[in-house]
Amino acid sequence: MSRYNFENGLRKVVPYHFSYQTHVKPRWVGRTLVEVYTSEFGEKAQIIEHDLSQKVIYVLSNYGKKGGPVKIEGLEALCDRKIERFDMICNSKHMHEPSVPVGEESTSPGIPIVFENDELLVVNKPCGIPTHPTGNYYYNSVTEICKYELGLANVWPCHRLDKVTSGILILGKTKEAGIRYLGIIQNQKDRLVKEYVARVDGEFPTQEVMVNCPIFSVNSTGGYIKPLNAESLPINSTTLFKRIQYCPKLNQSIVICKPLTGRMHQIRIHLRNLGHPISNDYIYNPVLDTLPNHEINVLNGEIEKELYRRVFEKFPSFGKFQAPDVSVIKTDKCINLFEITNWHDDTGLNAKVKDLKTQRQAMLSELKQEHGEVCTECRRSLFDTDKDMTGLGIWLHAYRYEYLGEKPGFSFQTDMPTWARELN
Repeated sequence: MSRYNFENGLRKVVPYHFSYQTHVKPRWVGRTLVEVYTSEFGEKAQIIEHDLSQKVIYVLSNYGKKGGPVKIEGLEALCDRKIERFDMICNSKHMHEPSVPVGEESTSPGIPIVFENDELLVVNKPCGIPTHPTGNYYYNSVTEICKYELGLANVWPCHRLDKVTSGILILGKTKEAGIRYLGIIQNQKDRLVKEYVARVDGEFPTQEVMVNCPIFSVNSTGGYIKPLNAESLPINSTTLFKRIQYCPKLNQSIVICKPLTGRMHQIRIHLRNLGHPISNDYIYNPVLDTLPNHEINVLNGEIEKELYRRVFEKFPSFGKFQAPDVSVIKTDKCINLFEITNWHDDTGLNAKVKDLKTQRQAMLSELKQEHGEVCTECRRSLFDTDKDMTGLGIWLHAYRYEYLGEKPGFSFQTDMPTWARELN
């Protein structure tokens, strides 16, 4: 039986069972399994209670410690039990993966290959597909699709791209190659050229400019700041930008983006903060009000921009275009974001974050009620992922990766995406 079906330009995974184990996160300690699954993963309490009663969710306590692990299972034992530090949460879940697009730039259902040899597989990742298994995506990830389509035992990502981003993705075909090229990308930034192309709002400056500003965001499900080291947040997150085209009619620019550091959503956040967000970025420029999470993204953006405003008050240079100076990435200075923004003690801010979490939970409940269909096996609501693919891709593309260090170097490049070629 095939793992995938193809319908309406989408790759769909046939439902399957998947067993996995999860180490306890510090913020889960002292809460029940039902509380964690409902607040952090949007699950219904009765569904988790059903899974506990069926023993598909259970706990290995004292995991990795003397006298452990001890298996604890069943609704009576786990419903009110508080999670402990050395618990391992085990789950055998009936998986219904979201569909992903085949890719507008692709002529076949497979992932387009840019380069391949015995060590490396370099692909042109379509937007809307995660790099590796994450969340509800497993087989509908680039690594798993490549393994399936090419008959490979395994591949090792040497870097990652956001799900909504397309472009150059370097994968190791051996573990050794994966580790080596990962090391190059992470540790030799001064010899690595990464070029992305973005389509942004407004008339971008003509000269090359630099943005140096710490990167953080607010998680709308849990209402916490990412990354979790916000009390010691590095300030060296830096991106260079150069405009290559401007369309007065649309008031949009095509910009080459060179991230000198690699923080999550760095390019997207830097562009948003400086008033030139990616034109169709539904998270950092939420203008398309037909998306189900539009109001949540608007409120999330308001909270983040207020936090950044407070940072810019104390450090004005973070909120401005600067002349390029690559030496800024060498600093090890950090800021305490919690102190600067008064994150813990601002009652007005806390109320907005609480409202954000409430809105997200309400949206998930509304979506489940709207679609109505329920899996007879696991009792979870099934989402119609054919309805709207708009939010699965943005105008950000990893255009070129080149290593200028010790031989053998490498240089991988794709064609410009259609949305960058046809700005008029």
